[in-house]
Amino acid sequence: YGYSNPMRRASEMPHVAGIVQVGLRGVGSARLTEIEAARRYGSRFVTAREVHAQGVEAALRHIPEGARIVVTLDCDGLDPGIMPGVAARTPGGPTYTQVIDLIAGLGRRARIAGFDLVELYPPADIDGLSALTAARLLVNVIGTIVRQI
Repeated sequence: YGYSNPMRRASEMPHVAGIVQVGLRGVGSARLTEIEAARRYGSRFVTAREVHAQGVEAALRHIPEGARIVVTLDCDGLDPGIMPGVAARTPGGPTYTQVIDLIAGLGRRARIAGFDLVELYPPADIDGLSALTAARLLVNVIGTIVRQI
């Protein structure tokens, strides 16, 4: 049990076929045995370095064509230069452009059945940058979903 607990619990649900986690820069509270268990449950990990080097296709190739997906956007996953209002700032995360490209790519490849934005921590925000970034990301997601209808 730790920060990666929600994904582990989701992986145990019978209707979850797989999980793709994008933008990782460290393992956080997970131990090697938990990472191995996640892989056995069908999780795929795409590091931030992979996204920077290969583009969002590094993540999109793990999404089955036509799949119904739920997207959880963890604000801690973005680079703190664009999302400082989080509890655990870690440099090197995906950029704003990479995230909106990922959202658009998901919309073309799969059906977005649900979306949530988590881990925004307003007391740590700087000049409202995180709130503005989060709002713009939400607008992009809404636009992507509307285009799927």
